[in-house]
Amino acid sequence: MQIVWDKNVVEQMRSKYTLLELETFEVHGEPVTTYCVLPPEKAIAELPNMDALLALHQDFLDALKKQDLALCEKFAVALTGHFGGELDTFYEEILKRLK
Repeated sequence: MQIVWDKNVVEQMRSKYTLLELETFEVHGEPVTTYCVLPPEKAIAELPNMDALLALHQDFLDALKKQDLALCEKFAVALTGHFGGELDTFYEEILKRLK
């Protein structure tokens, strides 16, 4: 998984790549949001369902912010295997952390 966190790089990449938000961390007192770069060859397979998958991913992030394990598990099951498997480990690690 390729991860970017520099705001300027994120904005430059948005026009060419699908970026999926991961987590926001505090670094030196400032929030830094990380994003996964979804390779084009993995994004193209998901195009017919991309909007629904992006909405589910956002639902996962919202549940994570609430620390809602049950909802995170529900969304992780639905999302695992999608996005070319790029985020499978992310979902697994979040679930481990919440448990």
